[in-house]
Amino acid sequence: MKGREEVIMTFHIPKVPKIKGDRKYKRPTLPTSNHPGASMSPQRRRHHVDQTHLYFRMFSGSLCGFGMLMVLSTSPLNWVELLVIKTGHALYAGLWVTCSHELCWRQTETSPYYLQYSRAFFIISVLFILIALGCLIASCLPRRGGIVDNLDLKLTILSFLSAICLLLCLILFLEQVHWHAKDIMEIDFLWTYHLNCWCDLLYTLAGIISFLNHLHSRQLPDQNVNVKPVEKSRLGVGPVTEPELFEVERPAFEKEYLPAENIKVPNADL
Repeated sequence: MKGREEVIMTFHIPKVPKIKGDRKYKRPTLPTSNHPGASMSPQRRRHHVDQTHLYFRMFSGSLCGFGMLMVLSTSPLNWVELLVIKTGHALYAGLWVTCSHELCWRQTETSPYYLQYSRAFFIISVLFILIALGCLIASCLPRRGGIVDNLDLKLTILSFLSAICLLLCLILFLEQVHWHAKDIMEIDFLWTYHLNCWCDLLYTLAGIISFLNHLHSRQLPDQNVNVKPVEKSRLGVGPVTEPELFEVERPAFEKEYLPAENIKVPNADL
């Protein structure tokens, strides 16, 4: 049987690189959001929010401008067709167009006051839209004042007022036609009259969009990007303030040599 030979077993502990003052080294991290805006800076996030408000504001202004163009382009046309029951003659009339037939309201003794009021409300509606578009264009011009104060609220009020005036114009024109025709003529409103009704809906939709944009801009808190956020420990020990608290002295790891006699060998003498 061979004698026991002295065996030296070496336990090597490798050196792990540690950076002094690095708080992210081997620390538990919470799950992060995968949303693209999660890592976005407050300044950039605020910029995107302002751009979104600007796009909605421009969309609202586009609806008002398109509605105004449709209203102005159809105003000189015929709005209604009047068919005489006895003779079958077709007569045409509009807001600014009156026919010269003896049955038309130009020849009536009573002043067509419904038509006059309808024209007045039409003019007021166009003026409100022009003021709203003027405020919107003024906010885009480079000047010291920047954006007009409460621009979305002003656009909302002007759009709703214009929609109400145009609706009154259409209602009064309808009353004028019914009051004059009675049982003498049959009434058939043309596509131009219905198009003005759709333009009234465009004004209302523009006012709703501006109002929602105004409410959303008021709900946004004023973010002060110069304030340093408060950091808290993820382990629940306490708040983290300075990186010096996490400074770890660089330990010197060395090889440890243990003699064989200090280790019990399970093998018995053969």
